[in-house]
Amino acid sequence: MNISTSTFGTRRRRRASQTIDDEENAAELKLGPEFQIDQMDHQGNHQKLITLNLSEARILIREALKVRRRQMRKDRGEPEFNGQGQGGENGNNQDGVGNIDIDDDDDDDETLANVALAPSANEVLRKTMDYLSTFSRFKDDQTVGAVESLLKGPENKDLHPFEIAQLGSLDLEESEEALSLIPSLNNKKSKRELQTILDELHRLERPY
Repeated sequence: MNISTSTFGTRRRRRASQTIDDEENAAELKLGPEFQIDQMDHQGNHQKLITLNLSEARILIREALKVRRRQMRKDRGEPEFNGQGQGGENGNNQDGVGNIDIDDDDDDDETLANVALAPSANEVLRKTMDYLSTFSRFKDDQTVGAVESLLKGPENKDLHPFEIAQLGSLDLEESEEALSLIPSLNNKKSKRELQTILDELHRLERPY
């Protein structure tokens, strides 16, 4: 999976003589090599570009942190689930996350961030999770899946992965605002079509 990890990065820095304006133009989807549809990973394999909106990034990191917490508890010989009254003082385990089922979707983001091994990594994770928790529009897997189905449906097959990620991340009310912030949509969607998409996104977001 390629998420802005293209090996083109080094190559781009060498092209100092070419201005950023020449390389990148969001209105024309000139976003640099990292956002080309056809990518090559570090093993030389060809694959399609994958982008994530903020909600998808939050869920991905949460799942990675759950795996890390599970492994930490396994290494310490702790059970995967500690009921009320088990664990250390005040019911907390050595990782400081308390008596919580490691696969509990109700775990708050800060609690999950505390499983990072290094203090410096903890701080970065806390800030990252705080940002994603604040700005992620869709909080659960089911809703995120519905958003993906909407934006990647047959009627939206003309959308670039960058545009899909932006529509899923930005809290846009009106089509004019969307066209201003994602100018490449001007050549793909009418205001009416775009407003329909925005209204459906808000319908999915509404429970939160």
